Amino acid sequence: MLKNYLLKNLVILISFLVLFSACKEDTVEPIYYGNISGTVLDADDETPIQGVAITTTPPTNSLITDDQGKFVLTTLTTGTYTISAVKSGYNKTTANVLVEKNKTTEAVILLSIKDDEKAPPLPPVNPIPEDRSVDQDISINLKWSSIKQNEGDSLVYDVYMYISGEMNPTLIGNNITDTTLYVENLHFNSVYYWQVIAKDGINPEVNGDVWSFKTRPLPYNSYVFASDSTGNFEIYSTDGSAKNLIRLTNNSVRDWYPRFNPVRDVIAFTSDKTASYQIFKMNADGSELFQITQVPVAGNHNTGIGFSWSPDGATILYSHYDKLYRINSDGSNLTQIATAPADRHFRETNWSASGDKIVVLTIGNSFYDSEIYTMNSDGSDMTMVIDNEPGAMTSPSFSLDGKFIMYSHDASGYEDATSRQLDARIYLYSLDSLTATDISGYKPDGTNDLNPEFSSDGSKIIFENVNNSSGLSSIWVMSIDGHDRKKIINSGRMPDYR
Repeated sequence: MLKNYLLKNLVILISFLVLFSACKEDTVEPIYYGNISGTVLDADDETPIQGVAITTTPPTNSLITDDQGKFVLTTLTTGTYTISAVKSGYNKTTANVLVEKNKTTEAVILLSIKDDEKAPPLPPVNPIPEDRSVDQDISINLKWSSIKQNEGDSLVYDVYMYISGEMNPTLIGNNITDTTLYVENLHFNSVYYWQVIAKDGINPEVNGDVWSFKTRPLPYNSYVFASDSTGNFEIYSTDGSAKNLIRLTNNSVRDWYPRFNPVRDVIAFTSDKTASYQIFKMNADGSELFQITQVPVAGNHNTGIGFSWSPDGATILYSHYDKLYRINSDGSNLTQIATAPADRHFRETNWSASGDKIVVLTIGNSFYDSEIYTMNSDGSDMTMVIDNEPGAMTSPSFSLDGKFIMYSHDASGYEDATSRQLDARIYLYSLDSLTATDISGYKPDGTNDLNPEFSSDGSKIIFENVNNSSGLSSIWVMSIDGHDRKKIINSGRMPDYR
């Protein structure tokens, strides 16, 4: 009976469990879907790229972009997908995109061109100055244009130039990033050729055309002078305007005391580039530099200023301590023609226009101990014409007619250990009346008139006026009687006038 009771209860328990299990519903997570709408663009210019292969991870369909660079992936289960975009000539690019329930996710993929397949830059164009232009300055900005084939490229340029008649171009700009290059100190009346080469660091160099221009004719500059505006003395010429100011020498030494030859097409000057003051000559445009002397211009208080041309321009007269030499302008036939008085040196000299007389300044140990002599062109009959006076005396030269000697003298009579002058004036000494006339009557107080030279026609005098306090020197022109003083150059020394 107990057995039947237990069996009955077991049947009831099993029936209850079966009934309970049947009443409990099974639960299953739902599946959601979304879409991706994509566009593939060029990374440089953001233009659509057609024919890009699109694949995903996890895998879905494989697609190719249309002519608008677009692709669409539909019915994607939600989640994150990695999209890969591949096209020949471009770097493979991937992008992660989140697909959300019942949404279309916009995706933009940028493809960059492979570095080794980027298009080279186009050849440089649009030269300034224009090709075959004329009348260009000797200092000029070269300009050009260059078009990049790929946005973001960094271009650099090499610029070559050569003058007509030369065989090998000169590299004047290397790896410059700008499309402008300043060049200076070109020759006048010359044809120059130039070429720009563009480089992007990836492709071969791209050569522009060879362009040309011609510089303007050499201006007829009437004045030549020395200036230390660059830090050391160089030779310049000018017509009195800033446009036609020409730098004729370019050395790290002192070039000064320029003097035109009688024809006014060659300039002689002194330079200490060989550690002593030697005489050089050059054309009026600074070309064809030639060293004339080997025995230097030297002596007491003589910093390379003691020389002058002969009237025919064939020879040069110059001082070397107590010796006065004549030398051909080609450097040949060095000849001593005179010896200075005892204990004196020759310092400055000048030849008369007729060629038969020479005037010289001799100097003792003191800068202020100066005497002026005349002599025949062969050095004979040396005669004192102006004795030593208190104060400095410098720069004797003959007037065109040979009747006067012009010179500078410090009327104050001041003398000290520094060789300073306080009131230097320009005088004309008559060889007939043996009297001197002051022609610096219009000189500003506190200044010195120094280094006077006659113009080639003898009607004008060019000289420098030095401020006694600041030491600043400007260049002036006046008539032979001292009137009509006119400043022509704001800063300069040792002028000459043709």
